[in-house]
Amino acid sequence: MRSLVVTAWFPDAQTPSRTPFVVEHCWALQEAGHDVAAVHITIGRASAPTSQDVYQGIPVTRVALNIADPLSYLRVERLIATGLRGADVLHTMAFSAVLFAAVPWLTRRIPWVHTEHWNGVVNPASVGPLWERTAWLRHALRLPHAVTGVTGELCREMARFSRPGATHVVPCVVENPHPAREFPAAPPIRLVGVGALIDRKQPVRALETVAELVGRGVDVHYTLVGNGPLMQTLRDTARSLGIEDRVELTGPIPPAEVADRLSAAHIFFLPSEQENFFTAVAEAIAAGRPAAVPLSGGFDDYCTPDNSVLTDSWDVPVLADAVETAWERFRHSSPAEIAGTVRSRFSRAEVGTLFSRLYRAVSGGDPRTASSR
Repeated sequence: MRSLVVTAWFPDAQTPSRTPFVVEHCWALQEAGHDVAAVHITIGRASAPTSQDVYQGIPVTRVALNIADPLSYLRVERLIATGLRGADVLHTMAFSAVLFAAVPWLTRRIPWVHTEHWNGVVNPASVGPLWERTAWLRHALRLPHAVTGVTGELCREMARFSRPGATHVVPCVVENPHPAREFPAAPPIRLVGVGALIDRKQPVRALETVAELVGRGVDVHYTLVGNGPLMQTLRDTARSLGIEDRVELTGPIPPAEVADRLSAAHIFFLPSEQENFFTAVAEAIAAGRPAAVPLSGGFDDYCTPDNSVLTDSWDVPVLADAVETAWERFRHSSPAEIAGTVRSRFSRAEVGTLFSRLYRAVSGGDPRTASSR
């Protein structure tokens, strides 16, 4: 089918690491045989000419939305309406796209699938006071014929606002075709975290946990992959805790190098306070590395005692206990067996199959006929 993907989340040549899970879903659709074209709405206070390019095999039309310019909204709506005339399915990705697509869709009611990744749908308070006051807009999820979430938790929350029986779990793609490497020699115990260096990811608490482990006599090293406003704070924290020589802050690095850093570790650790799918955890497990993390979202869909140690506390001693438990549980495990707990389930082929099933169901008029897995 011809799928028009509408989203405000899409990478470009300058920011290739932005929301890669959206691109992966587009690739999954292409692998399943669908013809995908994307409309990327860039939201801000500046105007820019509409442009077209092909981003890693996906045709993309980029249109700027200047939130202070009413004519800018009309330009976005017209562009989406034009795209709908050549599409068999509208596929919005991330909640804001539902609001942008609603009016154009009313003029041509083609089958509509929405895919959600945003933690603000589950927990408006995690976004801020403005979204808390306007979260009633989630009732717009009743417009799409089918609504997919990357976790069961997200789907259960969206079911409150969407059509009866319309919610389905379709996970993020975690594609790793390489054999899982054996664990590196120890000591030290090598921990790795991947994520933006922001308060919500709790990187300072991660360093405090490393210091707690060192205080217990554990020989440990922590690699934190990512960039963000807390970079200098983390450098200062590592120095003040006396663990500067045990911490590496990589800054932004290419995806291939991120994969290498995962494989060079024993355990994934990042005590994020709010996640949905937690792609970095899934990528670590797919690389054969277990996770030791607090349960801050719906990723217990796939994090099990076979590949993870989950805790319900962010207290530093409890986090340190989780790391030590993961080390004892998995130090003699097979990385290939750990990776096998998620690889086939999150492959592009499997995700593309799930989306194809939904496309057929909404085109037939009843998305409830699609399996909700």
